[in-house]
Amino acid sequence: MQSIQKAIIPIAGYGTRLFPATKAVPKALFPIIAQDGLAKPIIQLIIEEALTAGVEEACLVAQPHQVEPITDYFSGNVPDAIREKPELAVQADRLNEISERLQFAIQSEPQGFGHAIYCAKDFAAGEPVMILLGDHLYISETDISCAKQLIDVYAEVGKSVTSLDVCDESELSVNGIVQGNSMPENPSIFKLARIAEKPSVDYAREHMRVEGIWNAKETHRYLCHFGIDLLTPLLFDILDYNYRNKILTHGEIQLRDAMAEMVRQEGMYGYRVAGTRYDTGNPQELLKTAYAFGLHGPYHNSLI
Repeated sequence: MQSIQKAIIPIAGYGTRLFPATKAVPKALFPIIAQDGLAKPIIQLIIEEALTAGVEEACLVAQPHQVEPITDYFSGNVPDAIREKPELAVQADRLNEISERLQFAIQSEPQGFGHAIYCAKDFAAGEPVMILLGDHLYISETDISCAKQLIDVYAEVGKSVTSLDVCDESELSVNGIVQGNSMPENPSIFKLARIAEKPSVDYAREHMRVEGIWNAKETHRYLCHFGIDLLTPLLFDILDYNYRNKILTHGEIQLRDAMAEMVRQEGMYGYRVAGTRYDTGNPQELLKTAYAFGLHGPYHNSLI
């Protein structure tokens, strides 16, 4: 089984929910005070999440106008006054190190999450890949990063793995949902039977219940995607077929549709991650994310 050394991160959205700030700077470069106390752009935190899991290269699927500011940020070129401070020179060198691992694929117009990943087909070059959402950050509940937890499961099961969380029925319209059975030796690992992108309530109640997650007497709950996927090269064969044959859901080429076909053709596992995901794609969630990272950082006593 091939190890996963490549990560694909789609960032090509317009950032409409964070306008007008996104007119000044791409959403991917919005800053967060990280757990180490440093101010870092969102995209750096996502790339560093992948690097903790052993990834060697990352491809950002971007719009053409996003490439220059992100490339410039990761260049490591900084004024001499910053280089004179050893602790800042280390951070500048870190940016340059990431730059050497970084590539871009262009998505000129948005045609769905699956299409964004398809744009990075040449980067993948027939290898398995890690896929991370371009606006989600993660805080692990253990000393092992969320991405590394998933890599460890991938090595154990020898098949594609998607990270999982739990959501309420009211959140079906914004989530991909999975159905499967937990493994007796590890109840956090599920052998998947179905994947559905934003299913209706009726469909979810009939087809997407998971024993131990669903509760008929209280709020109906489901297993949903957490935001990190480890997928074999079969993914790109299916995306290619879906693209050429215009197989769409909600008018777009969906990654989850391709993953559902992977479940049927070669099987897939899900892993309920010991951690929390944070969205940065709208003002309310960005505020929650900044606060959560603040609580987990060295300045937590400064928060009211």
